[in-house]
Amino acid sequence: MALWAGYALLWCGGVASYLLLGGPPAGSGWTAPAFLFICALLTLSLTPAGWRWPLAVAGLAGMAAEYAGLRWGVPFGTYAYTEVLAPSVLGVPVAIGCAWLVLFAYVRQMLAWFEVRAWLRVIVGAAWMTALDLVIDPLAAGPLGYWTWEEGGRYYGVAGGNFAGWFGVSVLLFLIFGRSPGKNRGVAMAGFSILLFFTLLAAGHRMAGPLLAGTILMGVHAAALLVDTGRRRP
Repeated sequence: MALWAGYALLWCGGVASYLLLGGPPAGSGWTAPAFLFICALLTLSLTPAGWRWPLAVAGLAGMAAEYAGLRWGVPFGTYAYTEVLAPSVLGVPVAIGCAWLVLFAYVRQMLAWFEVRAWLRVIVGAAWMTALDLVIDPLAAGPLGYWTWEEGGRYYGVAGGNFAGWFGVSVLLFLIFGRSPGKNRGVAMAGFSILLFFTLLAAGHRMAGPLLAGTILMGVHAAALLVDTGRRRP
């Protein structure tokens, strides 16, 4: 309960700061990484014990892919992190590994709610992860200042290859760890809170692309809730 309370405080404070103040107040730079750390802890705490290690590995795999991106420009393109999400390991913020963990756990839950068949899980899961990045990346590299792209792209300055990279890394994650431990509303809500956070910021910054993508994904989430509720009825 304390984790949820702390996370809710950071979530509300983050939305208010960026929408009303234009950014976090002086001296509150620690809140951005703390926000993602606590969300990852929530996700792990809500996951059955025997299923936590695949999420941890997914987070580490995400960090490894990010390191490759920083070092060689693959699979995402050429970019550089700022100090906003410090601390870092080999130049990759630990908070980014937390984000990969939370988003992967979230999408895996959504696939479980829709009861997506195993042979479709990899492609649908990877596409869903990529769609989430359509919401997140323009804000993270823009108003939030988490990283900067050295080569621009047509979609809010994000390199086009970034989305292909997200899809490719996500395919590997769902190939290896795609099976879900079962339906878990707490894990799903933790992931949904990240989606809602960035969608609200997209609305506040009048970024139509991320706002549209976020709205569609929230609609899909609502549909999953309805489908699951319908199945629960006698």
